[in-house]
Amino acid sequence: MEVVVNGRKLELQKKERLVGGEAPAARVKMNSGETKVIGMMADKVQCMITLSNSYDLNGSLLEVIEKHKEKANIYVISSSELENSYDEDMCSYDFKDFSLKYGVNIDDSTCAKSIFIIDKEGEIIYKEVLDDLVSEFNLELLDSELDRAIKFKKKGHTHENWMGV
Repeated sequence: MEVVVNGRKLELQKKERLVGGEAPAARVKMNSGETKVIGMMADKVQCMITLSNSYDLNGSLLEVIEKHKEKANIYVISSSELENSYDEDMCSYDFKDFSLKYGVNIDDSTCAKSIFIIDKEGEIIYKEVLDDLVSEFNLELLDSELDRAIKFKKKGHTHENWMGV
């Protein structure tokens, strides 16, 4: 996959992650100083948002994050210090390892703008990687996809079904 940076098309580094694929685990040092392993099976839906510019965490994106942060683990990983603040336990500037594992690394100083939603089973169920560093995410779609992922109930046998007729 390619991303336009300063008028030049650059190939994103490492493996491209696809919807339906298993999310890789990544060790990330959060701004609070805590190191977390994110991106695998978890008790909540996870949303990983990578940003490349200080102004990318805008009010509209923060609104969607605030709306869903109680029922989903929403991580913001940025390659530059952000103007707006978000929870230091859920925000990181330690982007390199994560961006390489998720296929959104541009170079040693920048990552592409992307969103990955990972279900409780550790599967990527939504992905948006922007074609350049200045476009905005489709926040209506992000909001509805996060809502859908949070409300999803896994189908399977229940005790009553298992007992049979």
